[in-house]
Amino acid sequence: MVRLRTVYLGWWVVAGGMGLQAAQAALLSNVFGVYVVALTGDLGWSRAAVASGFALIQLQGGLLGPFQGVVLDRFGPRRVIAFGVVFFGAGLALLSTVSSLAGFYAALLVVGLGASLAGYLSVTTAIVPWFLRRRATAMAWMALGSSAGGLLVPLVAGAVVAFGWRPTALASGLVMLLVGLPSAALMRREPARYGLAIDGGYRGLPDAARGAIDVPESDPDRDYTLRAAVRTRSFWMLGLGHASALLVVSAVVVHLVPHLSGGLGMSLTAAASVVAALTFVTAVGQALGGLLGDRVAKRRLAMGAMFAHAAGLLSLAWLPAGVGIGAFLLLHGLAWGVRGPLMGAMRADYFGSTHFGAIMGASALVFMPGQLLGAVVAGLMADAFGDYRWGFTLLAGLAALGSLAFRLATPPPSRAA
Repeated sequence: MVRLRTVYLGWWVVAGGMGLQAAQAALLSNVFGVYVVALTGDLGWSRAAVASGFALIQLQGGLLGPFQGVVLDRFGPRRVIAFGVVFFGAGLALLSTVSSLAGFYAALLVVGLGASLAGYLSVTTAIVPWFLRRRATAMAWMALGSSAGGLLVPLVAGAVVAFGWRPTALASGLVMLLVGLPSAALMRREPARYGLAIDGGYRGLPDAARGAIDVPESDPDRDYTLRAAVRTRSFWMLGLGHASALLVVSAVVVHLVPHLSGGLGMSLTAAASVVAALTFVTAVGQALGGLLGDRVAKRRLAMGAMFAHAAGLLSLAWLPAGVGIGAFLLLHGLAWGVRGPLMGAMRADYFGSTHFGAIMGASALVFMPGQLLGAVVAGLMADAFGDYRWGFTLLAGLAALGSLAFRLATPPPSRAA
């Protein structure tokens, strides 16, 4: 009888991360533009007012990041994520009851707390200690969960059209609990606690893989503390590059559906289908990012992705609708997919995994302005000019400048040096 090989426990951690990312994408991040259209139409609020709610979530996450990182390093990701799932579900249920902007922002504060505790920082902190040789691949698979959730946006949009946004928000809270709590149960601390080695017993790097990891595995001085990391140029340049990318990402998440439905005259369900198509292209990019990120320098991939982000947003703003949407899907989707998994992997390569939660949490204060300002700037300029063209153009220029930050984000020296 053939004995089946046991699956490395780290891949179960990745599977849990995929589930959490899928739920967040389907129920909040990728679908927020649908709520922008529904809330502005039902309650008469401006696009900037509703988009400010999304920015509030990003602001809260950034301010919480340093504290969250320390808590993750001390208590582990499973407890933190489980609490986050409960807050996330409760916040969506509360959202279904709001009738004022103050109530809307209060509900989003609860949602945002849950989204932070059960989100990217916590999931990445759980995954990073389990992988070295295949770190970019593991991060890419985790990010594919977000793409899978994005494919469900037409379903959520259809529910909003058929049943209304309030019942949809309430049902979404229940779905978050049903998906998120089992996913949180798969989270684990570092492999040494389970008698395992990184990468499932892999103890060295073949020559073919050494070029993908930007620092040597054998250098003990690469295991930076937070205090040591913030003294390096690499910490700040990675944060600025990440922030410039999130200027585009946050604007697209919030305003793509309003631009397609209001500016280009598409129906809400048709616009949601474009979001699903973007998610599919992003998934292809994530697969490429994992494949390439374990073989070539991650920093160069990030630089190229920034130019693609900018070109995609300019295409959406200025080219004829059909051509512009197609070019945007290809350029922005691939850039988002390739670059996204590299952000956490590069920090782990540069600074090690022992204090990764604290370092990643502190990094949130650096890239938070990108998450915060992208959606708000696009909304304000759309309200002022009547469409999104000039807002998208400004953000595209800032994204292109972000490539310079990644150019300067060279690997830090050893602490001994």
